[in-house]
Amino acid sequence: MKVLVITVGFIFCCFQLNAQAKGQSSKVDLDTIYNKVDVLPSYIGGEEGWKKYLKKNTKYPKKAWWEELEADVTLEFTIKNDGSIVDIINLTVSGWGFEEEAIRLLKKSGKWNPALKNGKPVHYHAKLTIPFRLK
Repeated sequence: MKVLVITVGFIFCCFQLNAQAKGQSSKVDLDTIYNKVDVLPSYIGGEEGWKKYLKKNTKYPKKAWWEELEADVTLEFTIKNDGSIVDIINLTVSGWGFEEEAIRLLKKSGKWNPALKNGKPVHYHAKLTIPFRLK
């Protein structure tokens, strides 16, 4: 009988510890910058709004325009839990003013919809490629 009581008690403790561990994994640390989230961040107008924004606000670098050059610029940055964009880093080096223009566009884009993890807005580490194409 003692063995049965001890075994049941041990099993109950294991279930309790497992439940606590699961509960802890669902907590969100608001200071952490996440790479995996439940809902990705997005530009306020969605993908279509982003395309319109780029079309309206892109200033093609003059030197590149004269030389008929095109490029893709990849930026790495953090979208904070309030939707603001910080810590922009250029990952490409094509020159001709493309990188500076891409950074300007991203800074000017305003606040975004933040990423969500467990229903809460969180900081998100993002990468974005901005294409520069002549028409």
